[in-house]
Amino acid sequence: MSTYRDYIQTILRCIFWSIVIMLVLLLFASWVLSIYVEGVQGLLTPRGIRWICANIIPNFATVHLAKILLGLMAMSVLRESGILKALRSPSSLKQRRALQITGISSLVIIGLFSLLLLLPNAVLLSAFGTIHHSAFSKGLDGLVALFIIFIGNVYGFTSGRFSTMHDFVRAHVSIFSALANYFFMLFLASQLVACLDFTGILPLLGDDGTAFFLLKGLLYNGPLLLYILLVL
Repeated sequence: MSTYRDYIQTILRCIFWSIVIMLVLLLFASWVLSIYVEGVQGLLTPRGIRWICANIIPNFATVHLAKILLGLMAMSVLRESGILKALRSPSSLKQRRALQITGISSLVIIGLFSLLLLLPNAVLLSAFGTIHHSAFSKGLDGLVALFIIFIGNVYGFTSGRFSTMHDFVRAHVSIFSALANYFFMLFLASQLVACLDFTGILPLLGDDGTAFFLLKGLLYNGPLLLYILLVL
């Protein structure tokens, strides 16, 4: 009997082959359109070939890999610490105490950051005394990820799941092996997105940038969310 994991894996395979097929079709479609339509850059023209060869790594660099990697580290710690299962149904006194300690520690951290935002001349506010354009708002993604990592580590150590340095290190990186396929898919998706931008086909179809933005978000984040559902 098929499970939701089988359906997710089927969807991921479909997304992968869709990216490959669209990338191949774009190579030839852009070349043909560049002959007949002014403003289209062909990927198989001399200029297009030079662009492809020169921008393989820059195309991949446009992906916010640092945010993705830090977010995955946070997910990895949560998974390995066992806090997600404990929140659903703590099975021992040690787990309940670990949850209490983690909750108290979390409140302390939140309280400290609240003081750094609410006190007069708070150091995390902008020069105008607002959260907008402040150090806090600019670093919010990283702060949330580090807060999740902190929660996972506190629970992992207090519950006994992390007892050695090996456990600590493994907890932060164990998820990456399960998501190896995603990074290959992400590489291909980044090339497809960059090639679409180079060819200039979408603006000719009347796109004001919205469709391009949505496509990029779908190709980068959609598979990631599906892979996370598989491993959590």
